[in-house]
Amino acid sequence: MRNLTWTTLLLASALAFGCDDGAGDPDSGTDMPDTGTMMDPDTGTTDPDSGVMMGDGNDTFADATPLTEGMAMGAIGEPGDLDYYSFEGAAGAWVILSTEANADDDPEMVDTVITLYDSAMNQIAENDDGQPRVNTDSEIITQLPADGTYYVLVQEWSTWAGETPEGQADFTYELSIGGLNFDAEAVTGDPESGDDAASATALGFAADTMGMASDFGIIAGDFRDGSDVDVFSFSITPGRVAARVIPMPVGTDGNGSTVTPNAIWITNADGSDVIARIDPSALDGLNPPLPEGDYLLWIDHGGSAGAADFYVLKMFRGRVDNPAETMEATNGVAATPEALSFEAVMGVPGAERAFIGANVGDGDTDFFSLEVTDATEVVSIFCGSRTAGSGVVGLQAALTDSTGTTVIEMDSESATEGVAIEEASVSAAGTYLLRLTKGSQDPMVSGDWVRCGVLVGPPAAP
Repeated sequence: MRNLTWTTLLLASALAFGCDDGAGDPDSGTDMPDTGTMMDPDTGTTDPDSGVMMGDGNDTFADATPLTEGMAMGAIGEPGDLDYYSFEGAAGAWVILSTEANADDDPEMVDTVITLYDSAMNQIAENDDGQPRVNTDSEIITQLPADGTYYVLVQEWSTWAGETPEGQADFTYELSIGGLNFDAEAVTGDPESGDDAASATALGFAADTMGMASDFGIIAGDFRDGSDVDVFSFSITPGRVAARVIPMPVGTDGNGSTVTPNAIWITNADGSDVIARIDPSALDGLNPPLPEGDYLLWIDHGGSAGAADFYVLKMFRGRVDNPAETMEATNGVAATPEALSFEAVMGVPGAERAFIGANVGDGDTDFFSLEVTDATEVVSIFCGSRTAGSGVVGLQAALTDSTGTTVIEMDSESATEGVAIEEASVSAAGTYLLRLTKGSQDPMVSGDWVRCGVLVGPPAAP
């Protein structure tokens, strides 16, 4: 997918691990390893040194270039070019297909989409941008449904999306295919040992050897039937303050699975306290702030059995999170708000951003102040709570005047959409307030956290 608007890039993903220590994406405020291509040997994929250069002339299924495990190099050499590849697969095998082409998210470079077909040339999986999105490279992690020949189509996003096709000689990519190695440290499979806390499987993570702000793991498993619940254990160690669990999209336009889990949740070590819970169809994933301790991750089928009921999740344990509010005792009224701490936005002259992590208890209202230095500036506010697994229901964020009485713009979070106040105009330079309130608390979930990102600066160019 071509780049999102700069406001969205700056703030939308900042709701998870919102502070930037310089190790990750400088625009999003999110620090995590590059997962757009699964070439890291810790994930169990094949050595890229085994790749060979492939020419074109593979524009149809009939002309597909045969692949073994390894890597092929290709190019979308002209607008509308389609590149087909084939490989032999076995029923139940876990495979990773990925492209490496545009690690820096350059809009002038190729933007790949990959599609997987079975031997009858029926589409079974597809991906535009990897999850979580770090660039335009593509990735599919899937379980093959049958023995036979499989086909992979690589095309430019513009062709796939029905836009004016793009393509040229330097639109090069590397296509890799490899097995998912469950012996690798970063990969955890479900052994089907039971459905409760006592039978939880310990999660593995890739060691943080690159100075990144989070470590990383893949979780993959099968549901034995519609009543199956898979349980995994993990710990938050000193210095790691947040967890993020992202379910991979399902269906023929996702990873090929025939089931979206009914729910995914995190509890304390004995399962008695549900700290965070989501409906995975929202795809934003669980993202609770967690203190040091031991926890359980639960994945519930909760439906009717299908033909390919597998799941794939990615999990990150982060060292950073949005700064916690420090004036909970006094910021409940507009007269004594907590001042947000702003920083310049790299590459956007005149723009500043701030992040905050708050807890909104029953009956609680939190006020945070921000400064606008020019009447032509606009204010954007993005907040997430229930959409990240919090028990807060009906979160409302409002941009008000300095007294808290005049609402300039406000928005409420739904079960699937976070708060988004985009480029609200103010009448004059001065102090303004962000007001956070909630409707109620989900009785099943104890977490009451809210994360917000605030951007002040010139309007985005049209």
